[in-house]
Amino acid sequence: MAISSQPLTIADEGVRLRQLTRFLFAVVWVIPSSLAALQLTVVGDASGTHYGLGTSLLWQGSAWMLWGLWSQLILTLVDQVKLDTARALPWLSLHAGMTVVVSAANVLTIAWLDHVFGAVGQVTSYAFALRVVLVNHLDIQVVLYWAVLGAAYMVEFVRRYRERDRAAAELEQKLARTQLEALRMQLNPHYLFNALNSVAELMEMDVKEAQRMLIRVSDLLRLSLKSAGKPLIPVWQEIELVELYLQIARVRYGSGLDVDIDVDPNAVDLMVPSFLLQPIVENALKHGLAPGHPDQSIAVKLERVGNSLEILVEDNGKGLDGLLTTSGRFLAAVPSVDGLGIGLTNTRSRLAMLYGDRYAFRMSNQQSGGCRVAIRLPIE
Repeated sequence: MAISSQPLTIADEGVRLRQLTRFLFAVVWVIPSSLAALQLTVVGDASGTHYGLGTSLLWQGSAWMLWGLWSQLILTLVDQVKLDTARALPWLSLHAGMTVVVSAANVLTIAWLDHVFGAVGQVTSYAFALRVVLVNHLDIQVVLYWAVLGAAYMVEFVRRYRERDRAAAELEQKLARTQLEALRMQLNPHYLFNALNSVAELMEMDVKEAQRMLIRVSDLLRLSLKSAGKPLIPVWQEIELVELYLQIARVRYGSGLDVDIDVDPNAVDLMVPSFLLQPIVENALKHGLAPGHPDQSIAVKLERVGNSLEILVEDNGKGLDGLLTTSGRFLAAVPSVDGLGIGLTNTRSRLAMLYGDRYAFRMSNQQSGGCRVAIRLPIE
């Protein structure tokens, strides 16, 4: 028989908890019935008479297991009649009436069992047995009814709390996924507009090269759409996106732009947020480097270090003009207001949503010149 791999829904969990509750409330009475039977066998009753274990189990088991049936009735009432402060009087009247019915039925049944299975003191008739049970057991029946009722409502409140808690968690996850997708989709037109602007500039100088650049833009867009709806993609796919973007950028920045991408073989298949590197590389080109200048470089390095993925992007441009920023837990102090634009602001927001405080993001100037972006992500 095939076992379903579908995750349990909130309704499924509620049904399972109800089924488990009914089963436990039905069988828990085996414990007091066994103890009472053992007492009759070992110690005897009030008259000192000892009974066989089989007789004691049948006698006391019948008396106590009545509550296994009453418990199912009480659980049904709890399901059907909600505890509402606005309707407390009808609720109280219902259970007060049920207390009378259940207690009376139990007293009559226990008296009959005592009359059939053994004498209690000087029991010689059912009427005498009934009087003895009324004196000794009526209060216990009332207490048991309200104890079972209280336990049933406690389980019901726990079930409702778990349902609300899970529903809130699922809603929060859906909201986070929606926000992540909105942020990711925000990047698509962002880099696309920049690329098309470059094509427009190139059209005035070299039409054929502009056509080739449009093809690269098409390839980049096709690859980005391939990862649509996926908050995480493999490192190798992210590198493909960056390399396509750089092919477009080289048209504008010329042959003086040198790019070195170094990926640790152990990190190639690790999962990273889609479009993580592209806005960082774009920021290096836009804010650090200048089109047409010689000896400009960008170095991208990804390395697995223990249970973390270390990402480093460096350029030899003009740096950040004092706009330093850190966020996350590992490398960070206090995040600063930096005004770094849509790309990097978007990137940091996505990292915070995906990893909480388990990621690190540090952006700083290098002593030798240029900007350095260091990111550390947990491997999950």
